[in-house]
Amino acid sequence: MKFPLNDIIDLLDERLELNLAESTNKDLVLEEIWDESFNQGLKKLKLEYGTSQGNEELRELVSKKLYVEKKNIVITNGAAFSNFLSMLCLCDIGDEVITVQPNFPPTMDLIEGLGFKRKLLKLSFEEKYQLNENELFKLVSEKTKLIILVTPLNPTGTILSKEEVEKISIRLNNEYPNCRLLIDETYREATYGNNQVIPTFAGLKDNIITVSSLSKSHGTPGLRIGWLHSNDDDFIKEVSVAKTNTVISNSVLDEYVATQVLKKETQLFKTRRIHIAKGLELANKWVALNKQFISWNEPSAGALCCIKLKETKFNKEQIKAFYALSKDAGIQIANGEWFGETNSYFRLGFGYMEIEKLKTTLNKLSEILKHIATQNENI
Repeated sequence: MKFPLNDIIDLLDERLELNLAESTNKDLVLEEIWDESFNQGLKKLKLEYGTSQGNEELRELVSKKLYVEKKNIVITNGAAFSNFLSMLCLCDIGDEVITVQPNFPPTMDLIEGLGFKRKLLKLSFEEKYQLNENELFKLVSEKTKLIILVTPLNPTGTILSKEEVEKISIRLNNEYPNCRLLIDETYREATYGNNQVIPTFAGLKDNIITVSSLSKSHGTPGLRIGWLHSNDDDFIKEVSVAKTNTVISNSVLDEYVATQVLKKETQLFKTRRIHIAKGLELANKWVALNKQFISWNEPSAGALCCIKLKETKFNKEQIKAFYALSKDAGIQIANGEWFGETNSYFRLGFGYMEIEKLKTTLNKLSEILKHIATQNENI
């Protein structure tokens, strides 16, 4: 087994000052949740092993968020590890896993890395990255054991409706009962301002697994805390055993901090949703200002969107120059090739930076776009 190399690793190892590549809400700082209760609990925390399913209080808080039973939740090392455990428990060598493209790279690359057959459903920018149920089922076979869908989707911010998910779940149950449907809801709570939070799919159908984490919506990717839910008690037990045999347990320190985050999430979300609403407004104005150079599909949720460089304005060499000049200006850009698109697309994160810094960064990016396009006109 060998995992393919993806340059998205640069997001971890090379962090430029003006980071438009990041996909999370702004980072939570511990002082935002640090009070006397937090302090006293931290002082008395035993640095022992955690449990196979995860901290009981933390699972209780998650269960209340999802309106499901605590016994059917496993705390994992981020949503990515939930995906890992699901594949590990449901698939054998030769089995198929289907997901969409573009997508978060580890979601796509993990399939082949674990030795399973990967099938990708290509979503189209021109069709606003909407999922076509019939096209999806053209890929499904008796060897398909897992379908992974993401809503809101990284890098596009597009969402699936309850009706779409129910139709896919029911059809799978009727035609391919041995195949599960995994819904990654990591960005579900990253809504804008006073917009209604997207309902969870947890518990909707018995063949649905849901995963999520504190990384994106809460702005705490450094905690590495996520969760998995399934109505299937036997599957939950399998996942718990697989977790124990791979990482033993989560960090009890991470679980403690995560518990405090969830206890205070109402206030944390209030400020962060206002923040990403302002970021989206800036992104909207920026796209309109540069409409001769770029186009987009406005996201429905999440702290990110997908931008397309117009082919009529930028050839291959100019696209390379766009990334090079952006890097020279200290701007970090998420290349579309990371997500299964071409490099004429890029992910733009508008929820990570402070608003004034975001405004400055977008202004610089406008200058770069105009500079490269003007060069083309002068040739």
